[in-house]
Amino acid sequence: MKWDVYTGKTWWKAALIAFGVVIGIVSLFYTETFLKELRAEEERKIVLWAKAVEAVFLSEDDSNLAFYSQIIQDNKTIPVILVNDDGEIIAHRNLDVPESNPERYLNRKLAEFKESGQVLENPYLDGKTNYLYYKGSSLLTKLRIYPLLLLGVISIYMLISYMAFSNARRSEQNKVWTGMAKETAHQIGTPLSALLGWIAYLKEQYPSETAFGEMERDVDRLTAITERFSKIGSQPELTHTALSDTIENSLDYLVNRMGKNVDLGSVIEKDLQALHNPQLISWVLENLITNATDALEGKGQIHVEAKRIGTDISILVKDTGKGIPANIQRSIFQPGYSTKSRGWGLGLSLAKRIVKEYHNGTITLAESQLNQGSTFKIVLPSIL
Repeated sequence: MKWDVYTGKTWWKAALIAFGVVIGIVSLFYTETFLKELRAEEERKIVLWAKAVEAVFLSEDDSNLAFYSQIIQDNKTIPVILVNDDGEIIAHRNLDVPESNPERYLNRKLAEFKESGQVLENPYLDGKTNYLYYKGSSLLTKLRIYPLLLLGVISIYMLISYMAFSNARRSEQNKVWTGMAKETAHQIGTPLSALLGWIAYLKEQYPSETAFGEMERDVDRLTAITERFSKIGSQPELTHTALSDTIENSLDYLVNRMGKNVDLGSVIEKDLQALHNPQLISWVLENLITNATDALEGKGQIHVEAKRIGTDISILVKDTGKGIPANIQRSIFQPGYSTKSRGWGLGLSLAKRIVKEYHNGTITLAESQLNQGSTFKIVLPSIL
């Protein structure tokens, strides 16, 4: 596939996504490794805490009582509940026990720990066993959420960066296209004025020559095209001119300028009314028909159909050409995309902008099959 602006943009998006995925994977891997180490460290602390509690409650040697008490006091983050064989709560730590009905609160927490927490068994010499229930500390919980927050921040940053980059590119492209269009209109204006003068002179010299009428029509068309280009970048004026007349006038101009083996037919419903700019809609139709002519490669049929459907007006442009490959159908309206070596890839992109932004309508590739043809569809709001 030919490398173009759209292809470069696609590669840039893929690189941005890949970069974000790599950052996410590395962050998750590092955080999970750190969490495993922290969980192991907390488990060691819990075991030590349990032994300290055992020593305080059961040991007859008071020489190390202060040391064991200090171990118990040092656990300031891990919530724990110690129960005996009978299920009675012996001790607890790091729980916000309310002053009213503390037993109910502790029993509820014990049930919660049994369901979702972890437990250590402490067998004693007398055959009894204490059970130490605990859950991860608040720090561990926060760290478990951290990678998700990090991924969220990275995703938001990438989205904002992408939108900012896209808007900057779009703004730059619009300025370039607007400048080129206005400069083109300015450059064409001077020779057009001269051509009009020469045609008027030749008509006076050769009044019986019929070719001058067609020449005038072509010059008028060039004048209209120049006016279109000069208005790019400004809000076009929409009129209540009959849309059916705009379509028929465009087809009348094109029908005598098609190849001999190209048949341009149409079925246009009468009195189709839509708020539109005749020059811009004519340009859209001419662009679609020109593309259809290229697809025919010198021989085939083009059929234009326009009719009212509900509150909308539907315009179909069908051809019997070579069709559009499925892998590029979603890209044909992108700025810069073109399958022609001589094209700049602006035709369908500008057509979409004219229909969507200026006329509140839609233009889509309704159907396309290889070697059978394509159908483009324009939908505009109708004035009932």
